[in-house]
Amino acid sequence: MNRRWHRLVLIAGLVAVVAAPVVAQKAPAAPQSGTAAPADTTTAAPGKEGEFDIEQNLEDVLQQQPVGADSYRYDSQGRRDPFRSLIGPRQSLGEGERPPGVPGFLVDEIDLAGVVKTKQGLVAMIKGPDNKGYLVRVGDKVFDGELIRIAQGSIVFRQEVNDPTQIERYKEVVKELVPQTVKK
Repeated sequence: MNRRWHRLVLIAGLVAVVAAPVVAQKAPAAPQSGTAAPADTTTAAPGKEGEFDIEQNLEDVLQQQPVGADSYRYDSQGRRDPFRSLIGPRQSLGEGERPPGVPGFLVDEIDLAGVVKTKQGLVAMIKGPDNKGYLVRVGDKVFDGELIRIAQGSIVFRQEVNDPTQIERYKEVVKELVPQTVKK
């Protein structure tokens, strides 16, 4: 009995929820005097009162003023340019705008010349684009990255990737110590 009662209440509730929007709909309002009633294509049938007249409706539409490009104005004050990239162009700094020394070097411009073991740890000797030698340690910053690891025969940079299509913002670049060939 208890289950039947619950089912009955559940069915009554579903019927109420489904029927509520239909019952709550208002009947169409009667047209005010002097104004044309909107045409109803679903209930009007030919030959009845309030018949839908296609020719009359077409004439009404054609007599209305067209909405053209002259009537629309766009005010861009206080808004961003919709044609400008949200990502923005890659800012490339020229030679004169980089800081001097190691902080101004790009990762691609650096070559590993050697690795030295000291009391404080490993120190890398690098050759810059100016063909001068520099000593760098883990944590030293370069223009587009940072030195994160020094091993016996290689160094690893974390290079910033400024590409919006890539998921990762950094990539690891390994520079290995290559023995120079002796010229005879």
